[in-house]
Amino acid sequence: MSKKDKKIEIQLTDATVLVGQEKFEGYTLTIGKKIIGEIAELDNQFAIIKNGNVDSFYKKLEKAVEILIENYNLAK
Repeated sequence: MSKKDKKIEIQLTDATVLVGQEKFEGYTLTIGKKIIGEIAELDNQFAIIKNGNVDSFYKKLEKAVEILIENYNLAK
C-alpha cells in the first residue's frame, strides 16, 4: 500500500515582529494554521526570532525560511 501525498500549505506573511522591547518589520511563517517562526529584517539581514530574541542571521530571506522549515520538520 502506498501512502497518499498530503498537500501542505506554507504561507509567508508580512508582520511586525517584536525583538526584545522593539518592533521591526518582518515576516511570519505558517504551516496550515500553526505559526512556526518569525523573521525580522535587521541591518539588511534576515534574523530568525525565537522567544523574542535573535537566534541567527541570514543574508537572504529564502535561506531563513529554509532553516525555519528544516527546524520544524526535525522537531516533529
